Amino acid sequence: MRERREDKINVAVLDFGSSAIKLAVAEKMATGEEPFRTIYLDSEPAEGAVQRGVVFNLSETSEKVRKLLQRAEAELGVEVAHLYASISGQGLHSLLIRQVEEYDAPHEITQGDIERLWSKIEEPDGKFFLNADFARFSVNGSSVLRPVGVKAMKLQVSIQTVVTDSMVTDNVEEVLLHKLDLELEPYLVGVVELSKRVLTTEQKRIGSALVDFGAETTTVAYFNHGVLESLRVIPMGGSQITYDLTDLDISPEEAERVKIAHGSLSLDTSDKEELIVKAPDMRTDKRVSRYNVNQYIEARTHEIVDNIKAVIARAKGGNGDDKLPGGMVITGGASKLSGLPEYLKEKWGGELSVKQVSPAFFSDGGNQELTANSEFHTLYAMLFVANVDVAKRHEVEEPIVAQESTVSEEPTIHIVEEEGDLMNQPGVLPFDEEDLKPQVEPVTKEKPRREKPAKPKKEKSKGGSLLGRLIGLKDLFVMADDDSNFSDDEE
Repeated sequence: MRERREDKINVAVLDFGSSAIKLAVAEKMATGEEPFRTIYLDSEPAEGAVQRGVVFNLSETSEKVRKLLQRAEAELGVEVAHLYASISGQGLHSLLIRQVEEYDAPHEITQGDIERLWSKIEEPDGKFFLNADFARFSVNGSSVLRPVGVKAMKLQVSIQTVVTDSMVTDNVEEVLLHKLDLELEPYLVGVVELSKRVLTTEQKRIGSALVDFGAETTTVAYFNHGVLESLRVIPMGGSQITYDLTDLDISPEEAERVKIAHGSLSLDTSDKEELIVKAPDMRTDKRVSRYNVNQYIEARTHEIVDNIKAVIARAKGGNGDDKLPGGMVITGGASKLSGLPEYLKEKWGGELSVKQVSPAFFSDGGNQELTANSEFHTLYAMLFVANVDVAKRHEVEEPIVAQESTVSEEPTIHIVEEEGDLMNQPGVLPFDEEDLKPQVEPVTKEKPRREKPAKPKKEKSKGGSLLGRLIGLKDLFVMADDDSNFSDDEE
C-alpha cells in the first residue's frame, strides 16, 4: 500500500457511458495553485447495464461500480474521498425557465425582490435541474444588466437550464447512495463542462456547436450570444454504424474492428479493394468490398448529421438556418471515424470550420492520458471542475495544518486496459418522442447530497428553489448584453 501525503486531496469521477463505465481519480495539493494530476483510470464494459448513457440495470451497474472502486482503492492505497457522477445520454436537454413578478405601483427593485423571484422557481414535474448557464433579467419588458435599484412595474428572470428526467438521477442515486452506500457530490454534465474548456468566448458569441459523438448517443450543445442556447441528445451513435455493418454477414466484434481499421467517410467509387474478414463463426475467412463497408458507414453518418443540422436549425428559430459562424468542435469515441471532419465540412457546404478536440485545447498541458483520447475528454473536463470545487471547500472547511512528513515517490498513473419531444421536423428525425424516454427502472429516492442518506429512506424531496443550487447570488447578473430571444423550450 502506498504512503499518501496528508496535504493532498483526491477526487473521482464516474462516467456512465453506453459502451463503458469509466472511473478516473485525480490528486492535487490541498493548498496552492498547482493543477490536478490524474493518478488512476479504469473502465468496466457497460454490456447492457447502461443504455444510451442512462443507468438501466441497477444491480449490474452497482456491481461494476463496486469493482471499479475496489480496484482503484487497492491500487492507490487510499479511500476515494470525493465521488462525482456524470449525467448524460437520453433525457438530457436544455430548458428555458421564466418567472415574473408584477407590482401594483412603480417599485424600486431590491436584492430581496431578486431572491424572492428566484425562490419561486421550482423543478417541473418529472425533471431534475443539473445546470444553469445564465440568468437574464428584464424590467418592464426591457433587458437590464443589473435590475437592483431600477423602478419597475414588472420584473422577469429567464434562466437557461440543463435538465434530465428525474428517473435518470433516481437510478444513479439508487446505485451509488443506496446499493453501494457511497457519498455523492453534485452531478456534473460532461458536455457542458467540456464546452468551458474547448470553446472560446468569441465562438460562443457568434454561434458554434460542441458535438460529442458517443457509442449510442450524439450530444449537440449549441451556443450563441455568449451562452448555451440548446442542448439535445440524438439517440444514435457509433454503435449503430457497427450494427449496420453486421448486414455484411459478420459478427458485431468483427464489424467494429473493420469500422476502426478500414472504415472511412471518403467514398471513392474506384476503390476496388477487398478486405479479408472473419465470418460470424470467427473461423472462416470471407471477402467484403471496402467500398461497400464505407457505404454503410456513410449512410448512418448522414442520418446522424441530418439530425445535428436539425437541432441547430431549431435552436436558431426553426427557419432552416443551421449555419455556425463560430465553427464546430467535435469529440467522443465515435468522432475518431476516418474522414469525419471533412465530411462535416462538406455537409455544411464547405464553409464550416471543424476542429477535433486534442491536448492543445487544454491549457494545463498535463493529464495527457485523458486529453489525448477523445473518449476521455468529458471525463477530463469533469475532473477539472470537481477538483476546483473540492479545493475551494477544503480551504474553507478543512484548513490544512502543516506537518512534517516524508515525501514518497510520486505514483505513476495506473491505467487498466479494457478487454475486449425532440423536434417537429418531419422527414428529418428518424426517431419519435417515445424513443427519447429513458428506459430506466423507476425509483423514488432523495436527491443527492454530501452526506449518506438516513435509513429508512425518506420521501423524495421536491425541487424547490433554485437559489443556491445552480448558481450563487454573485452570479445572478452574468448574462448576455443583447436583447436576442431564446430559441429553446420554455416552461
